Amino acid sequence: MSLYSAFYSGLSGLSTNASALNVIGNNLSNINTVGFKGSSTTFRDIFSTSLGGVSTQGNGNPIQFGLGVQTNSVSQDFSQSSFQSTGNALDMAIQGNGFFTLQTSDGRQVFSRAGNFTRNNAGFLVASDGANVMGWNRDTATGLVNTSASLAPIRIDASTTASAFATQNVRLGINLNASTFDPTSTVPPSTPASSLTTPIQVYDSQGNAQNIIVTYTKTGPNTWDYAASVSAPATIGGGASGTLTFSAAGTLLTINGLAPTAGNNPKLTAINWNNGTATQDITWNIVNPDNSVNLTQYSAASTTSSSFQDGYAAGTLRDLTVDQNGIISGTFTNGQVISLAQVALSSFNNVNGLVQTGNNHWGQSLASGSPTVGLANQGGRGGVLGSNLELSNVDVAGEFTKLILSQRGYQANSRIVTTTDELLQETLNLKR
Repeated sequence: MSLYSAFYSGLSGLSTNASALNVIGNNLSNINTVGFKGSSTTFRDIFSTSLGGVSTQGNGNPIQFGLGVQTNSVSQDFSQSSFQSTGNALDMAIQGNGFFTLQTSDGRQVFSRAGNFTRNNAGFLVASDGANVMGWNRDTATGLVNTSASLAPIRIDASTTASAFATQNVRLGINLNASTFDPTSTVPPSTPASSLTTPIQVYDSQGNAQNIIVTYTKTGPNTWDYAASVSAPATIGGGASGTLTFSAAGTLLTINGLAPTAGNNPKLTAINWNNGTATQDITWNIVNPDNSVNLTQYSAASTTSSSFQDGYAAGTLRDLTVDQNGIISGTFTNGQVISLAQVALSSFNNVNGLVQTGNNHWGQSLASGSPTVGLANQGGRGGVLGSNLELSNVDVAGEFTKLILSQRGYQANSRIVTTTDELLQETLNLKR
């Protein structure tokens, strides 16, 4: 067996341990890189050779000498790392499997675990290198995010507005004082006759705030009239007045002679504000869908304790949030929360087959297979954490342990090279 074999075995050890040190160095340099996944190196021996053509011992066991070592694999560790809360609504982290789906400026599709996203000057959601984040946008015609459509760059326009909505339902929690004077009584009143006037703010079809005034007047024992009015030039077409009766216990007995059910609630019809807006009908929900009643007559002050109406003015975008399904929602100044877009996640049969392309990106390869693109929390893909970033999963203590082992391996192989060199020198000196 030539000394040169030992020489080259040592050289192969130097080369592979240097490669391992390169991997360790790359891991340690990226301990603060968002979404980074560390790698590890494994070795394998090089096919061995027989001694002088003799391949077996007398007992049949092989006589072989190794020819050194080579790199077997450099595998990435895609295990979940910890998360850091950032307070930035558009920062995202994936809890579980999957990758964010990105499109580079030259049209290539790449994948990333780094969710430090921002909006560019055109409103598009982009990664730190400017690649577009892919997903589905809100359809302006339907007002919904259509995840059955083709993938598109996510765009969140700061000028997005929430449309106004005309009031359709109002609800008031009211008590009418049972102790007020009965105008039909012949007994001189101990308390003055009274009525209750309650304003209700509603919204027209353009989002303008309007007022409806409702006045309750006691007309007999346990009987009250109500009348709704609007300020001129506005008009109410119908349902503006009626009668309410109460039981001796103070509970609502009838609404305009009908049983107090949700189907018998009064409706103010054909309200015309005479300002160019559409006419509207408003249901006054004295009785809730579960048949609970919002109107009572007890011996307590006449008062309005609560009010609700379902209309609202137009609003502008104020805040953004991201939920676990990757839905980006906008909170508007009118209190409305609207889904604006949803990010797409991609999964692979073999994540270790992905090719690192830099900028926290991976690209698909024949080994990884094609991506399966879909929604978060479906198809084995993980959930999305808004206002969080996934940290690097590099274990510093483990990397330093590998560093020591690779250093010792490099030193040991360097000794093989120097020792073999000395032996070769002795061989050359035989001629002296």
